Amino acid sequence: MTFDAIKKYLQEQMKMSHVYQPVMLRRLLIGSGTAKVEEIALDLVQNDLSQIEYYTDRVHNMVGRVLRKNGLV
Repeated sequence: MTFDAIKKYLQEQMKMSHVYQPVMLRRLLIGSGTAKVEEIALDLVQNDLSQIEYYTDRVHNMVGRVLRKNGLV
């Protein structure tokens, strides 16, 4: 697929309901057209704000609370 074809897809066809497509395309472009499933999955997790918010809450209210209570942080 050519750069122009990818650009056209991004601008005219892609539906943005979430970050999945652009994140996967970016990983494929970085990898010259190839990427391991695990690399794509890690990129998705790192770019999913809902997951970041979820784990931020866990850090504050679960793990952080226990470690504060035990005087470790």
